[in-house]
Amino acid sequence: MTPEEVVGVWRLASYTEVGEDGDTVAGPLGEAPAGLLIYTADGHVAVSMMKTGDAPALETYMGYSGQWRLAGDRMTHRVQVSAHPRMAGTEQIRRVALDGETLSLRGTAVTPVGGRAPERVLTWRRAKPDGIATDRIAADGTASGSTAIDSTAFDNTAFDSTASDETAKQQEKETH
Repeated sequence: MTPEEVVGVWRLASYTEVGEDGDTVAGPLGEAPAGLLIYTADGHVAVSMMKTGDAPALETYMGYSGQWRLAGDRMTHRVQVSAHPRMAGTEQIRRVALDGETLSLRGTAVTPVGGRAPERVLTWRRAKPDGIATDRIAADGTASGSTAIDSTAFDNTAFDSTASDETAKQQEKETH
């Protein structure tokens, strides 16, 4: 698998936890969580996941963003901001597999549950455009049904995915 094959938007298909006996059960967001995982070509990652339905769950939302790098079958997410402050500044290392349009990430929970850090498996499917994709920005800078967008408002500064945390902080200061 190459980094180019991973770049894009992925929708969460399943989020499970592997028990001590090897059986899988629903993860902390319940039976049918929803989520998006975005890998950019310049090394940024963003993930947002939430519980759906009314059934009780350990959590209702998980999300973080930062930088990513792929080395063999290891995906590293360097977390810069997170819904869980204890994750900020950490590197989350996952075993990764790609099978066609399905991406699988396996790793250990950040916080132990019941005295152990369970293995969690997140399965993602490459996102296909839906109805909102038809509302694209036209060549003249306007979006159908929207007002014009000022493209100078976007910060195009890229972070080096191999940079140290201090370098990333310095780059961030310089762009704001």
